[in-house]
Amino acid sequence: MQHPLSLLGTIHTAISIVALVFAAIALVRSGKIEPYSPNGKYYSIFTALGCITAFGLSRAGGFNPGHALAILILVLLAVAYFVGSRPAAAGWGAYLIVFCMYTTLLLSLLPAVNETFTRVPLSHPLATDINSPAIQNTLKGLLLVYVISLVLQFRHIWKGRQVAASK
Repeated sequence: MQHPLSLLGTIHTAISIVALVFAAIALVRSGKIEPYSPNGKYYSIFTALGCITAFGLSRAGGFNPGHALAILILVLLAVAYFVGSRPAAAGWGAYLIVFCMYTTLLLSLLPAVNETFTRVPLSHPLATDINSPAIQNTLKGLLLVYVISLVLQFRHIWKGRQVAASK
């Protein structure tokens, strides 16, 4: 059953869409979401605001999986910024930062896909619930893109270090 968006739900959705736009810009421009770049900072700020507003949302009342995702995303953002501010960022930390930032994006897309597919189009949504094939297949596709992106980014970091070491 389709539920209309509350005012907080509308605000949360708008904030979250802005975060995704900054993530897309960062990915197009540099191939990654760097937490200390301008787009990375805006992505992080809007993602954190999206997480905070998510705590006020619950169809069933009380703590739900969306709240757990929001907490995990906030922890991953904090780890990325903490590691990025340390000397480890030049070593193993570069891998951890990429992992954290990409994972925040994946985790943000999980509820986005579910909410979008169960609401759009308004007259006949693409899916009825999270178990619908359309949602399940999209989530599998996102997971595949996530794994491929991580592997490519890790490879890019490793190759950059190999080039730097050979100089």
